Amino acid sequence: MSVEELRARIAAIDHEIELQKKLLERLEQDRVRALRQLNTALDPVARLPLEISSEIFLQSLATSPSGARGVPTVLLGIFNAWTDIALATPAMWMAVHIHFPCGDHFAKILPIWFQRAGNFPLSASISLCGHSTNWNHRVSDVLWRHGGQLKHLEILDDDDITTNNETLDLLGATAPVSLPLLETLMIRCQHQQRKYPSSQIFQLLGGAPNIVEFISDKVRTRNDLDLECLTVPTLRRVIFGETSSSDDEIFFYLVLPALETLSLPMCYISGSELLACIKRSAAPLQDLALGWKFGGMQSFQLHECLGLIPTLTRFKIWQPSVEAVTELFVALADSPSLLPNLHDLTVHLRPADHDAPNLPEFSWRTLIRALSTRRVEQLHIAPVATSPPMDVLASLRELATTGAKMHVGTEELNFVVA
Repeated sequence: MSVEELRARIAAIDHEIELQKKLLERLEQDRVRALRQLNTALDPVARLPLEISSEIFLQSLATSPSGARGVPTVLLGIFNAWTDIALATPAMWMAVHIHFPCGDHFAKILPIWFQRAGNFPLSASISLCGHSTNWNHRVSDVLWRHGGQLKHLEILDDDDITTNNETLDLLGATAPVSLPLLETLMIRCQHQQRKYPSSQIFQLLGGAPNIVEFISDKVRTRNDLDLECLTVPTLRRVIFGETSSSDDEIFFYLVLPALETLSLPMCYISGSELLACIKRSAAPLQDLALGWKFGGMQSFQLHECLGLIPTLTRFKIWQPSVEAVTELFVALADSPSLLPNLHDLTVHLRPADHDAPNLPEFSWRTLIRALSTRRVEQLHIAPVATSPPMDVLASLRELATTGAKMHVGTEELNFVVA
């Protein structure tokens, strides 16, 4: 064959190869579509009514090892039918997890997530690792702009590599913040280096007209302005962690007329300040837990506070001295009108030189007098090194026979049942 004929032959073969490639590509696409149709036909989930298949997917949120974090997006990439089910189930998108550091692209993803949730209220969990510069304000600004959908907000702060006195700017340029559906706000720190502006926490609380619970654990606050008292009429539960790093000073600036549950380590609030807060709020407190180890309160201040809360049914005090406990028992025994509705009393005593302390016999018998005028359903006193007198044990065991839960001793040993 001549050179021209060979070139023409090669061109014809190339043309045929291109045709066959296009045919192969069409066949591969047809095969993929047929496989999807076969999978859909064989998939029991796809054949179920949407109400049932949606419920199955919702159950997968709780059982997946990664929790709700990745399940919805994973389901989008399996079968077309599963994609349709996931997108038609707004409840699957009710939990959003943001992990800082993250790229700016997440600011584009968040609105899509909120849109898929439809009219359902959202739970948002924000975790921050490392330096405060890892907080991405482009992403958080999107979250605050969609604050109208937030029902629960949790901030988990792992600041093990931060520098001392570093302050985290939560809100950036977003102000004011509107959180009309928010019911719970939780801020937890794994360590104790970072500070949070008190004014921004106030903005979150003040922008949530339906909030019922605020939890602050190992959070240090920076009073960045002259705070005025903030009234939060719906807040019923306020919990500060039981550690020296839980900054409870912000409580002094809150007025909480609906407060039912309060836990304060008494790190920075004095007894007189707590008394002022109790008087100012005049709340129907039912559950109160107080720390004692920092010496910010005197016994007479505690008794005056308790006298203002006749609605209290549960009282817990941790790290008190033996003297403070004895004085509490005396006040309860001598004044039946003090905590008349007390049903649950918990005392975590302060160890004496790393050993369990002892209560004197007088203190135990005073406790029995205090219990005799109240319907106590649960008593927990620990740690104590030695057993109470036999007559005291007999009284406690008699209460136990009526259904009351009695624990006196160490966490491992209960003298009442020993």
